[in-house]
Amino acid sequence: MPIFRTTYNILKDPSQGDIFDENWMNFDTIQTPPKRNWDYAREMQIEDVDVWEVISEGGKGIGIYASWSPYAEFYMVTNGLDRIETFYGVGAQKRLKRYLDSLGIRYPQNPIWVEPEEMYLYE
Repeated sequence: MPIFRTTYNILKDPSQGDIFDENWMNFDTIQTPPKRNWDYAREMQIEDVDVWEVISEGGKGIGIYASWSPYAEFYMVTNGLDRIETFYGVGAQKRLKRYLDSLGIRYPQNPIWVEPEEMYLYE
């Protein structure tokens, strides 16, 4: 089941936990928080994101997150030393993978669905 956190939960107070609604357990399919799409009118910043999907979290504050609401090709990596790296827009996923590989950080590789009109972001 995917895990979701707010920007505040990730950067300021991790003890507050995840975004979770116990009613989600009443369904046979995976339930997720509501999301809205980003319009790409300007470059997204961390402050623009309300909800992140957790891609991976490890010890010492290392985390990899994808923007969920608003939903966009935008990733954030925390390294536990108050350093944050972001990857946005066309080719962000490839740049993220190169960055993680250069640091030796392991990450899951799962298939994702991309709407045809957004394929330009992944070329």
